[in-house]
Amino acid sequence: MPGRGFDSWAPWKWALVLVIALHLLSTSGTWWITDHGETLAAAHQFLTSGKLDLQGLGPGWEEWSRIAATRHSTTTRFLPLAILSLAPFLLIDHAFGWRNPEELRFVHLQGHFFVGLALLMVGRFVARATASSSSAALCVLLAGFNWPVWMIARRLGPEPILLALLAAFVTGGSKTRIAVLVLLPWTHATGPLIGLGAILWVGVEAGFESRPPLARLAASWVFGVASLALLWNLPVHGHLLLGGYDRFASNRAFDIRNPLIGLVSLMAPMLLWVFPLWWLSFKSSLRIAGQIMALWVPLVALLALLSHPELLPDGDPQRRLAPLVAASLAVCLSQMNFPGRTTFVTLSMLALVSGIFGLASDFVAITKTPLGVFSGPHLLFLRLAFEEGRPWVAGSAVALLTFTAFVAASKTLRLLVRPEPAVGSNDVPRPESKL
Repeated sequence: MPGRGFDSWAPWKWALVLVIALHLLSTSGTWWITDHGETLAAAHQFLTSGKLDLQGLGPGWEEWSRIAATRHSTTTRFLPLAILSLAPFLLIDHAFGWRNPEELRFVHLQGHFFVGLALLMVGRFVARATASSSSAALCVLLAGFNWPVWMIARRLGPEPILLALLAAFVTGGSKTRIAVLVLLPWTHATGPLIGLGAILWVGVEAGFESRPPLARLAASWVFGVASLALLWNLPVHGHLLLGGYDRFASNRAFDIRNPLIGLVSLMAPMLLWVFPLWWLSFKSSLRIAGQIMALWVPLVALLALLSHPELLPDGDPQRRLAPLVAASLAVCLSQMNFPGRTTFVTLSMLALVSGIFGLASDFVAITKTPLGVFSGPHLLFLRLAFEEGRPWVAGSAVALLTFTAFVAASKTLRLLVRPEPAVGSNDVPRPESKL
């Protein structure tokens, strides 16, 4: 068994530092779509009045007051855990006197926090399972560099929480798994489907032979769904099952479509964005591939059936399916032999290319700088430097994060170029290796 140094600073954690530094450099500093804006407005309402609705939002939030008036309802379809997760970050903004939506800063770190937490969990899980810092570093890089996960790190909302909860389920013990299954329905409407996939994964992993543990997990899932229906959906929205989505069902905002067309529109982009995951799944055993499929089937099946005219052709699959990526990589790499030194580096670079291409095309913003007009993704540090007149603050933060990323990259590259053999590989196993 690994010694006491196992849980101290491990070489694979440099990969975590690298990913977090790059994510922070790309912090958006703005909300992206009306979904995120409404969640933020509800969090503001909670801090100012203790309520989870859009009634009487106050100065700076007039747009959301008009939206509530237009739809004749001040309730929000977004669920309590997603709203409450923003409150601590928003509270810090309020402490600095930043209350209007365009002034907020710290609240945009919510995605980074939960994505970083998920990467820490899966990295540690793979390191423990394989006794290899190289495998753990690869897991963190592939999970953090790909565009779907990088996207949700830049955007506040429920998806980063879902990513962290599913990572906790896959890497945690029985009590953690029970807690996750109760919390998932309270996070987002897709939470029950993600929880169902997690239960299927446990069944496939155990060959559906562990009936008592599976029964406890199923009961926890039912409790989570029922508690949401009885304590939130029915009293707040008046609809037991659909909750705040009832008004979308009544005006047929969502329709049923051909599932084959839906499957192609969902998975074709994901095959490209997270190609290293699918390559590893293909190279792994059928048992591992079956476990990964179990995680994905429930959510993909429902999204493939639903059609939203304004979101076609793809319905934003990167954002919807991103919460499954980190857990899937942890399941795969915790049970695999080393794919080889060249493959390690190649897959990491492919994941980074995915992130860079996605970032370059993500909601283009126009910012005037002394060197000309910048046309690219929304970046908080550009906003601070050239729109709010704080170039020294922004420049110092960028310099520090860039230096941190450079140091972490050099440490990580050294580890990936000279990987350690994982337990079960053809090399001599070294479970006593210091991680």
